[in-house]
This record gives sequence, structure tokens and C-alpha cells, in this order.
Amino acid sequence: MLYRFTLDLAIPKDVYEALPAAKKIAARDAIRALKAYAVKINEGKENEEMTVKATMHICHHDEGNNIPCEAGQDI
Repeated sequence: MLYRFTLDLAIPKDVYEALPAAKKIAARDAIRALKAYAVKINEGKENEEMTVKATMHICHHDEGNNIPCEAGQDI
């Protein structure tokens, strides 16, 4: 049995930029700490799932200009 977490959070730019750097770093560090415990589902098998991942990217979907999302960054 596994506990599986999937997070997809969209935080408005002004809200994110208003967060103190220490909070952003603490959130990143907490995510990295959880990743240290994670395993790949069905590791080594044909149906292996990459379940040890966390990324962040800047999204432009709400701007209405058909601007693609920026490249993701690993956390």
C-alpha cells in the first residue's frame, strides 16, 4: 500500500511575489524532504510510473494571449 500525493496548485503572481522568501524556501524544502521518502510505482517494470517528481512552472493560460507555459523547474 502507498500513500500517493498529487498537487497542482495555481497561485496568482501577485500573491506568490508577496510571500516572504523564507516561506518560499520553506515550502520548497518541505517538498524536497517528502521526495526523499518517495518511490517509483512498479520500479523496474514495464509499467513503471515516475512518482518521484515535483516541478514548478510559470503558466500564462489565464492571460488569453495563447502564450505557452514557461519551462518547468524541478523542485
